Amino acid sequence: MFSQKILLPHQYYYPHMDLFEDKSTLNKETLFFEGLNSAKNTRDASVYIHIPFCDSKCAFCGFDKVKNTSEINQYKERVIEEIKNYAATEYIKKLTISVIHIGGGTPTILPREVFNEILNTAKEYFNVSDDLIVNIEGSATTIYKDEVIDYIKENQISKVSVGVQTFNPKLREQYKSKATLDEVYLTLDKLMGNGITTGIDIMYGFPDFHIGDVSEITFSDIKEAIRLGVDAIDFGQLYPYCNSLEKRIREEKLEFPSKNELIHIITTVNKMMEENGYEQKASYGYTKKNKDILVMESAYYGGIQNVPDCIAIGSGAFGFINGYKYRNNSYNAYMRSGKTKFSQLKRLSETQLQNLNLVGFPKLLYLTKEQLAYNNGTKYLDKLDYLIKEGVLMETERDYRITEKGKCFIDNIYYFLLEDEEKAIINKQIRVLSIR
Repeated sequence: MFSQKILLPHQYYYPHMDLFEDKSTLNKETLFFEGLNSAKNTRDASVYIHIPFCDSKCAFCGFDKVKNTSEINQYKERVIEEIKNYAATEYIKKLTISVIHIGGGTPTILPREVFNEILNTAKEYFNVSDDLIVNIEGSATTIYKDEVIDYIKENQISKVSVGVQTFNPKLREQYKSKATLDEVYLTLDKLMGNGITTGIDIMYGFPDFHIGDVSEITFSDIKEAIRLGVDAIDFGQLYPYCNSLEKRIREEKLEFPSKNELIHIITTVNKMMEENGYEQKASYGYTKKNKDILVMESAYYGGIQNVPDCIAIGSGAFGFINGYKYRNNSYNAYMRSGKTKFSQLKRLSETQLQNLNLVGFPKLLYLTKEQLAYNNGTKYLDKLDYLIKEGVLMETERDYRITEKGKCFIDNIYYFLLEDEEKAIINKQIRVLSIR
């Protein structure tokens, strides 16, 4: 099973949509909002705010984005309206917001006053924790500017993630990255020089663009990130099937790394990180061992006993509230207030809610036995035993943990744990890449 293929599902910083294909309707949306005005909850939650404006359209990016920035102020008003509408519901009033993540697009493209107004509105209207964590993403084309550095410091941003992807000039050209390497280095220097917790994205598994050995390029990128001393490194596999790369890959018959090459990359990088003082916090996330940095994906796979809510704000944003998974309309529909607010909306059954908690654990690298019991997960014991025999999972006194071998097959393990119905949904949404 684990030797035949590797799945490439989307990797988001907010709830995955793997088990979700339902189109939104006015009737379903009415029931959703009626629930928010009656149900009550007291658990922690998070907020994701999407900023679609971007100064480039990188070839690997499949997120909702626009290059035209002429409607920034109008978009700001729609976001603020959305924040206030959610905050006024009885359900949301009872939630404590512990994390606000602002992604995109390029959030740091926003003028200072616009950024501040959006963030301050969220802080004012939501019930935020005293130790609120605010993380933002940004581009090296904008972050190095003094105005941006100032409002990052002013708002005491917990972590800034810079979309570097690669330090290789030829690969950056293939990805159509607008930021120059000089801007990348200047950005990282300014962030770290100002004592700001800094993370970068590094991508691997790209197709053969005939620019050199793919493994060595990746190792060189990781070595450079370590040399620079960034606080966190998000190490993600390229997923090309939702963006402009797909057509080129198909037409030029570009080949991806083989299974053995991917395994070599993952195991080597894991070793490099460990030897250089980084620890793996999730399937893609590494942080310095002396830094207390939240790896965002862990905020959405269950805490100890349930799947926390994530309030999604902005165009194309994915959310999870009160047992519903949803996706906001993309930019044009979001701005023009179409017939429905969401493009997709699905209420999960109790079984599906339990499954989310249990099958998502490979991305967090562990599953506590307390969590297994809480979610009536005994039906998974045979599957867990099988994974142990395969050598991709190990059992301890308190939990089940992904092994070093298992870290090469995270998405396969996730897929294996799904119910047949859920696998059928994924099979429609996600292309399976056959590996040589």
